[in-house]
Amino acid sequence: MLLLINIRLVQLTLLLLFLALPISGRSSVDRTGDRILGRWLFPTKGSSVDVFRIGDRYFARVAEVDHAGQKNYGLAKDKILISNLAFDGQNWSEGELIHPKTGTHLDVELTMSNPQALTVTIYKGIKFLHKRFVMTRAA
Repeated sequence: MLLLINIRLVQLTLLLLFLALPISGRSSVDRTGDRILGRWLFPTKGSSVDVFRIGDRYFARVAEVDHAGQKNYGLAKDKILISNLAFDGQNWSEGELIHPKTGTHLDVELTMSNPQALTVTIYKGIKFLHKRFVMTRAA
């Protein structure tokens, strides 16, 4: 009798553990990474990008371009600016930015300090030498 109760208890415990596993294979990390989706303005507020997701990777496409963005950086509407960002639970990293004017491939990492501010860090190889700027969410 005691052995039967112990077996039932083990079966119940295994069933509860199985039910606690995510069904879709996606964790909550995947969904919280979507906070980055939407339109973001460059610091000058004249040009912007739309951030979107394909699978588990994030991309940024140029949405609006002002004269300064076109002249100084070579921005062109609808061009992919940032590709292959992966969300690690806190930051979006492992991405690549292709400088529109020079074609230079740079590493990029994004951090969200609050829902309206996105800190972009661009570097080549090592983060010691980097450029950092803050983009703001478009209204």
